[in-house]
Amino acid sequence: MVILNTILTVIYGLLMLMFLVVIHEGGHFLVGKKGGFKIDEFSVGMGPKLLSRQKGEITYSWRALPIGGFVQFNGEDEAVDAETEPRAFNNMPIWKRFLTILAGPLVNILFAFILTIGILVGYGDYVPEIMSVREGYPAYEAGLQSGDRIVMLNGKKIDFSMEFSSTDFSSADSILLGVERSDGYHEYEISTVKDEETGRNVIGITYNQSARKRFGFFEAIKLSFKWLWLIVKEMFQALHGAIFGGDGISNLSGPVGTIAIIGESVRYGFEVILRLLALLSLNLGIINLLPFPALDGGRIVLLGVEKLIGRPLNRKVEGIINLAGFVLLLILMVCLTYQDITRLL
Repeated sequence: MVILNTILTVIYGLLMLMFLVVIHEGGHFLVGKKGGFKIDEFSVGMGPKLLSRQKGEITYSWRALPIGGFVQFNGEDEAVDAETEPRAFNNMPIWKRFLTILAGPLVNILFAFILTIGILVGYGDYVPEIMSVREGYPAYEAGLQSGDRIVMLNGKKIDFSMEFSSTDFSSADSILLGVERSDGYHEYEISTVKDEETGRNVIGITYNQSARKRFGFFEAIKLSFKWLWLIVKEMFQALHGAIFGGDGISNLSGPVGTIAIIGESVRYGFEVILRLLALLSLNLGIINLLPFPALDGGRIVLLGVEKLIGRPLNRKVEGIINLAGFVLLLILMVCLTYQDITRLL
């Protein structure tokens, strides 16, 4: 039974990850096709072909390994004579290549945005609600009550628990807090006191991080930008910690860890699946926009260099740059995979 559950977890994880990668490649494909690029193949999966169908000049294929997919543009990684094939990737105008490369990450971000709207409307999100107020502390003296929902902190609107929990006011002498309760909105200027156990400044409340609020459709559209921005901030904080903070890759996950997390999410219901899909799709889009060789962001940088110098780059040099980036990414993936397997064991 344990082996069967493990196999199903891996299958679910692979399929969902492949789905996100195919969405990404679909963005490249649709914009490239609309832009008039010659496309040789659109593949779901990697490795040996299982099924393929020729439609026009494009081969649509299904390959054996369910680990993503790819779009093969004609002449993408090589110099092609413009007279021989003017619609080859490197012979097309820079602005068309830019839009085609950019489309992949943008489709992932758009998909995450749509999912977030559905989550906020259908399930809502966690909001900070006061659970208890300690008698004798400033919050009690000010008039805060159990059940108050915190909606403002020091002039900043609070919509989600993750905003409030990430705010540090432990060294502040006072805070301005806005709450909503059954009789409307209330605002309090509250002094802080030093907690003898922790040495941090507190006001004397505990809050419930699992309280929820569902949002209307138009409100959800507006708040989806904020929700996704909060996730992006956390992503870059993790990357900053890995690169500059001495954390290394300890807080990151590789393919194996990601597949395990996705597969495990299936056990916890549809909402968890949607949240994880939104998170991973956003992650895939943002990471691919980083200006690193072999990623879409790195290819966009090379297009900028080509535009700046006014002539095509040497394709061999460009190939070496992308290959070097790919090797570095591969080394990172190997290290992360080793870490993932060690964690699982």
